[in-house]
Amino acid sequence: MYGSSMLLTVGHALDRAKDEGTIVRVNIDGDWVTGRIINSDGHGVAILESSGDLCVVRQEAVKAVRMPSIDSAPHVPTQANEFVAPAGPSAR
Repeated sequence: MYGSSMLLTVGHALDRAKDEGTIVRVNIDGDWVTGRIINSDGHGVAILESSGDLCVVRQEAVKAVRMPSIDSAPHVPTQANEFVAPAGPSAR
């Protein structure tokens, strides 16, 4: 696609989020969980939620990973704001 041979997988996205310490949203069989990936070994994924709860799931249950863009990185995502950054020049 478009001259790139890069293969992006859910496993790769989880590993990247873990390595970068990024807060992500993970879709687990239709439910979105927001948190920091603290471990991912190819079989299971451990997600630390902002409430302190630990969510451990099988990796094959993860349907999607939403990662924040560079513009929204300073904002902590929640179920309410879903990585939405403030709009307009005064927000920066």
